[in-house]
Amino acid sequence: MRDTFHIDSYVILSTVFGIANVAFLLYARWQIDPLDFSDGGLLLVITTPLVWLGHFALGAVPAYLLVRYRLLSPLLLSGFLSWAAFVDRGSMEPFIGLYSSPIVHAYVLGALVVVGFGEYLVRDQVPYVSHDPLL
Repeated sequence: MRDTFHIDSYVILSTVFGIANVAFLLYARWQIDPLDFSDGGLLLVITTPLVWLGHFALGAVPAYLLVRYRLLSPLLLSGFLSWAAFVDRGSMEPFIGLYSSPIVHAYVLGALVVVGFGEYLVRDQVPYVSHDPLL
C-alpha cells in the first residue's frame, strides 16, 4: 500500500521555521499592544488567522527553499524583514503594523520567490555549485 500523505524532512524543518517566525512576530506585536488580538469582532476573527498564516509562510517558504534548493537569499531577506519588524516596534509608526498585512505578505512572498529564482539561475551558471538538497 502506497503512502499518499508523505511528510519529509524538508517539510518538518520548514514548519519549525514557520512556527518560530509566527512566535517571534507575535511577541513583537505583543510588545506594542497586548490587547491587539483581544477586541473581538468579525474582522478580527477573519484577519487574525490570515496574518498568522502569512507570518508562517514568510518563515516556512524561505526555509524550504534553503533545505531543498540551497537558496539562501530568500531566508536572509525574510529574516531581515522579521528582525526589522521586531527592532522597530517602539517607533511612532512601527513596521510590524505594515508587516502584519495579508496583502504585504503576498507581495513579500512573491519578491522572495523572484529573488530565489534569480539566485537559482546565477548558481546554475557558476561551476562547482550544487543544487542538491541539504538534507
